[in-house]
Amino acid sequence: MKRIKIGDMVESDYGKGRVLAETNEWIIHDNSANNSSSEFAILKSDDHLKIISEMELQSS
Repeated sequence: MKRIKIGDMVESDYGKGRVLAETNEWIIHDNSANNSSSEFAILKSDDHLKIISEMELQSS
């Protein structure tokens, strides 16, 4: 999987949004693509996570 960095747009089982922080084990992202202020901390190894592009957001 491509290295995820702060600012990337991602989609997880919990929502779509920008990566706010990252550690060796965790990704924290918001749910801004769904107009929500929620934030999620997810394990890199356990949860579905993919990088999405701005174009994918516009078509969904």
